[in-house]
Amino acid sequence: MFFINEDLYTNADLEEQYEQLDNLQIFQDCNKKRIAVCTSDLFEYLSICLYIRKKGGSLVPIHAATPRDVAIRLAHKCSSHILIYGTLRTPILMVNDIEEKQGVLVQMSSGTTGDPKCLERPWEDIQLEMDAYNISLPVEKDTVSLISCPITHSYGLISGVLSALERNTIPIILSNLNPRYVLKKLVENPNHLLYAAPAYLNILYKLSHPTFSFHYIMTSGTLISAKWLDEIALKSKRVLQQYGCSETGCIAINPDVHSPEVMGFVLPHIQVKAGIDRNHPEEIIISGKQGGIHTKDFGYFNEVGSLCLLGRIDDMINVAGLNVYPQEIEEVILKSPEIQEVIAYKKPDEYAGERVCVQYVASAFIEESRLREWCVKQLAPHQIPVEFIQVEFIPKLPNGKISRKLVGEVSG
Repeated sequence: MFFINEDLYTNADLEEQYEQLDNLQIFQDCNKKRIAVCTSDLFEYLSICLYIRKKGGSLVPIHAATPRDVAIRLAHKCSSHILIYGTLRTPILMVNDIEEKQGVLVQMSSGTTGDPKCLERPWEDIQLEMDAYNISLPVEKDTVSLISCPITHSYGLISGVLSALERNTIPIILSNLNPRYVLKKLVENPNHLLYAAPAYLNILYKLSHPTFSFHYIMTSGTLISAKWLDEIALKSKRVLQQYGCSETGCIAINPDVHSPEVMGFVLPHIQVKAGIDRNHPEEIIISGKQGGIHTKDFGYFNEVGSLCLLGRIDDMINVAGLNVYPQEIEEVILKSPEIQEVIAYKKPDEYAGERVCVQYVASAFIEESRLREWCVKQLAPHQIPVEFIQVEFIPKLPNGKISRKLVGEVSG
């Protein structure tokens, strides 16, 4: 059973939907097909997802906001047999005669460092992840999962929805992401575990009543800023953080976050390689059946064995041979009272190779000279941005992440 906003869908509702799917031609021999689904009807989407998993078929979730032509291209790229776009009544047949030999969940990489890629994960691997995730998740049995992030991505789908169902709890999936509505649902469910991206958590914090307090919060997708973490932690029983990638799902969980870069302990079903300490970070590599999975993330293990993340290797800025981590620049600028959001990124430089640039959102106009002076006092010379651009908003991908590469390209 699960809620979608106010509506409860029972096992009887699912069985009735399964019977309808059994009678549709497109779901005949479902275990031999790869079906892409792009619909805003979350009950239809989830019932198809659970049905395909039960039958041993393959699923390609596509974000509901994806335009039709783009969804068709993605479905083709992922070797789908069928695309369900908008409604079950008008399936789009694909040219693909290859029968699936194993049921998989196809996840698209985030695309933050290039074109998204199709990544296949067998359902049995996802079951291993859910078992390890639920063992490592430090919440009580009556904790209600509220998912306010896309359930076409592994964070919302596997960690949020499927893992809750596996724990025999009833998740609440929120398609209505009006912050006022989400805050109302949190009040109605005081023993909650809220799944959301850092930027959205910051919005909820700002709009919440002074007397309101979060119970458990789970953040993922991108590093939360220290400023946002400190603010949210003051109004929460506990802030949790998980780290993962599309190839393997969740990798680590931090049960009580005090520093944004600490991802927590690695889940028991996988092995991870990283640097030995903060001064010697290395790429985080996951041991897998097909060999090492390179995450393109810089990280290390701290003195208590928690995995720590410094950022994307591709995002690191090399200024005349000196490494600059964007997160460190952002943390300093966010300390300025008027700054609401900031992103640091790199641009080519004739003399230094690369230079630091930033875009920021502020509550009022800020003179560049004033912000530069702020940075001069708190950053090393090679860390000081050469370009400050004030914007009304910083664009994000559908999964809530920010693409530094895209921001750098757009800003010229």
